[in-house]
Amino acid sequence: MKLSQLIEFAGIISADSPNLIEAEIAVSGESLRRYEHWSQMRVDDWRSTLDDLPREIANAPAELRTDIWKDAEPVLVDVLAAGLVARVWGSILTACDRTRRDRAAEKVARQVLAGQLEVQQRVLRLMVDGPYLTLERVVGLDRTRRRIERWTDLLAGHVIRRHGLADFAFEIDRALDFGEEQLGNTGSRWDSIWDLYFVCLRSKFPDVSLPDGLQAEWRDEVFRSILSSLPGELFIDDGRLKSVRLQRLLNAGTLPEGPPPAGSLAGILAAIPPAQRSDNGNLPGGNIPGGSRLPHLDF
Repeated sequence: MKLSQLIEFAGIISADSPNLIEAEIAVSGESLRRYEHWSQMRVDDWRSTLDDLPREIANAPAELRTDIWKDAEPVLVDVLAAGLVARVWGSILTACDRTRRDRAAEKVARQVLAGQLEVQQRVLRLMVDGPYLTLERVVGLDRTRRRIERWTDLLAGHVIRRHGLADFAFEIDRALDFGEEQLGNTGSRWDSIWDLYFVCLRSKFPDVSLPDGLQAEWRDEVFRSILSSLPGELFIDDGRLKSVRLQRLLNAGTLPEGPPPAGSLAGILAAIPPAQRSDNGNLPGGNIPGGSRLPHLDF
């Protein structure tokens, strides 16, 4: 699998997530258990691999060390990419629970994200202190990391802004910026802006591959658990997901579109003046642009 395919999968789920968040049926317990189980399997395997990697490189002949780092890079990128899925899908699960006043899905989402954060810290430490890791490779990995983080904030932006989920963003100002742009393009323009995102995405990660083998199988299981969370009524007869606009029309227009109401948690967070916002990540900070534009697409 290519990195761009993973991000596009998360993007499709995010673009259609208002249907799931607004659905009457809650996310099934079975799909949540599968998501938690396969995510934990991946984290446990990454812990072992990342712990062994420095020793393997240090004990290898000098002429083989560059090849070992090269072979390990897809694993490092896989960890970073899984962080995108954990944040995007985690924010959607949490929004589902906030809508239904439940906690089961949010609990799983935060447990998965906690494990993901732990293993991602190991990757960052390797990038800083990894033995015999060349500057050229560090720069390349860091560029991929920063792009993944920007795409995470883009894909989760509308969920973070509408539901006040600041802790699922890498940079809350950036996520709110994207979220406002997305929520300001409702109806047919919603589909157009996501089509533009996917065009940009395919040009930014053309050749970045993810690992095969067991990790690929477990990655597919995580994807299946996400797909199994989507109720059957969100699909049309040919197997495609209904658009957000179509689903709302079928719901007789009873659910509002656009930015969150002023009295909601998301509306309160978005309305806090910049000078009064905390810098500790618990509340969003920085200005939220009011103009219509597509920021940070040159990833």
